[in-house]
Amino acid sequence: AAGYGTAAPSEEPVRLWAVSDIHTDVDENFDWIKGLSATSYQRDALILAGDVSDSMERLETTLTMLLQKFEIVFFCPGNHDLWVSDDEENSVQKLHRIWELCNRLGVTVAARRIGHAGKSCWVCPLLSWHHQSWDTEPDLEGWAIPSVSESMTDYMRCRFPPSMSMFDDSVARKVDTMNDAKAILAPLEKRLSSEPLVTFSHFLPRIELMLEKRFLNYPNLAKASGSTYLFNRVKALKPDVHVFGHTHFGWDAILDGVRYIQAALGYPYERQMRWPSMSNAGFCHESKPLLVWSSDHGFAPKAKCRWSGYYEHHQRDPGNVWELATYAVKGFRKTDERAKECMPDFSHELTAS
Repeated sequence: AAGYGTAAPSEEPVRLWAVSDIHTDVDENFDWIKGLSATSYQRDALILAGDVSDSMERLETTLTMLLQKFEIVFFCPGNHDLWVSDDEENSVQKLHRIWELCNRLGVTVAARRIGHAGKSCWVCPLLSWHHQSWDTEPDLEGWAIPSVSESMTDYMRCRFPPSMSMFDDSVARKVDTMNDAKAILAPLEKRLSSEPLVTFSHFLPRIELMLEKRFLNYPNLAKASGSTYLFNRVKALKPDVHVFGHTHFGWDAILDGVRYIQAALGYPYERQMRWPSMSNAGFCHESKPLLVWSSDHGFAPKAKCRWSGYYEHHQRDPGNVWELATYAVKGFRKTDERAKECMPDFSHELTAS
C-alpha cells in the first residue's frame, strides 16, 4: 500500500530500533557502528536521537554507513552535532546544513509511517534545544559547584545569532519553531487513530527523566538537558513512546501514559566505569541498538533500567539540597558544614531478582 515503504508481498516483519549519543568521532564507537550487521536490519528502521559528531565529514560517513544497514534512518541533531569551530558559521546555519545533508543522503527528518498496512507505526522526530529555566528544581547548597555556562562545552562550542542566547529561552524557542517551519509534523495528518506513534528528540521533555542533582556527577547538568517547548510538543502529540538521549542513562519509564526510553551508547570510559546505569535490556551487550517496536509483536516489553527503576521504588526528593553522592563529592569543595554525602539505595534490585 502507498506510504508503507517497500514492503514485499510476503510482508516480512519490520522492526524499529533506537540509539542515541553514538559519538562516532571516538574510534571505538565508530567501530561499534561499523560492526552492526549488514544483513539483519535491511527491512528495519532506526531512530538516531542525536549526538553523532561535530564533524560534518564524520556525520556524513556515519549516516551513510547506517543507511547501508537499515532501510530507514530517522535522525535529529543533538548539541554536539551543532558545535562549530570557526567564525564563518553559527549553530543555526549548521543545523540547516545538517538538514540539507540528511535530505541529500535520504535520512528521514520528518514524520513517517513504517511497517505494513494493518501493522504500521508512525515515527516523528522533534527538534529541540536545552534552556536553563527548564530546570525547576532547587540547586544544591553547601557545595562549590560551577555554573552551567562555566562547565558545559555548549557555551563555548555553540554560537548563535545576536538575537539568540543560551542564557535565556531564545535558542530553545527558535529551534522549536523549526518543527513548524520545516513541516516535520505535517505528514502526521495521514496517521490513522489506530496507528501507534513514536516521537523522539535528543533532549529531555520532562524533569522526571533526569536524576536528582544530588545523584549527578555534575549537578548543574539539569540546566542544559531539557526543553519546556519540547514538553509541550510531546504533551500535544500524546505518543505511545518517546525516545530521548543526551544524559547517557538507560531509561524505561511510563509517565502520564507515555513510555519514555533512552538507549545511549555514550563514551567507552562510561561503558567501562558505569555500564549498569546505562544498560537497557539487551542494548549494546548484544552489539545492536534497542528494539522499540516490530510489526509482528508491537512494542518491546518494558525493560528494567537502573535509574528509572530507582524512581519506581523511591519518591523523587529534589528538596534534599544539602546532600551529594559520595561518588561525586571528589569534584566539589564543601562550603557549609550542613553539606553531607549520600548514596542511592538500589536494594530493590536484589529483591526484584
